[in-house]
Amino acid sequence: MTWVGLPEHTKLSMTATKRELKKANLDIDELPLIKWGDKALERLRNQGIEVLLGDVIKITRKSTTGGMVEYFRKVVN
Repeated sequence: MTWVGLPEHTKLSMTATKRELKKANLDIDELPLIKWGDKALERLRNQGIEVLLGDVIKITRKSTTGGMVEYFRKVVN
């Protein structure tokens, strides 16, 4: 089964994580969490992208009022 309308999930590099969190005035420990076993992360792993605990995932979602909106999640077990 494939999800229709699944928001884009992207694993950020350490450099990109620092840049994005600084831009959003956030600390990595303030981020909401996403489980390593989440289907969206499984999809990344199936594409050959290594997802480790502690990585930061950027979720890009289309909003009817705000255009494209970015969310960040920290990967946990």
